[in-house]
Amino acid sequence: MAMKRLLIEFGQGVDMHGGDQNNAVRKATEDAIHHCCMAGISEIFEITDRKKQAFIKADIYAPHPEEVDPKIVTDYLHWWNVETEVHHGGANPEGIALNGKPKTEITIAIVALTVYVDA
Repeated sequence: MAMKRLLIEFGQGVDMHGGDQNNAVRKATEDAIHHCCMAGISEIFEITDRKKQAFIKADIYAPHPEEVDPKIVTDYLHWWNVETEVHHGGANPEGIALNGKPKTEITIAIVALTVYVDA
């Protein structure tokens, strides 16, 4: 059977003060996966082994993609086979100055998770 898309979910993650791309990506991944309940995986498609019968494609959008470690996403979604692709995107608005330090860079990352099932 061919793999077909079951779900596309989006998440946003923000690192407020550190400009940490990976922290923002981790938060975006958590945000995306926590917004969905894929009951159909087992109840409709009767999938019992997610690693063999399904996979997730994670499109990662960050302001500085060269700093992103895709392993952040694959480690978080460890019970799935995950294919990642990192793109330039997200946002970097200017932050605020704290405790006499210079203004920080806010980092906003977006993660789009597409779940494919053997259907």
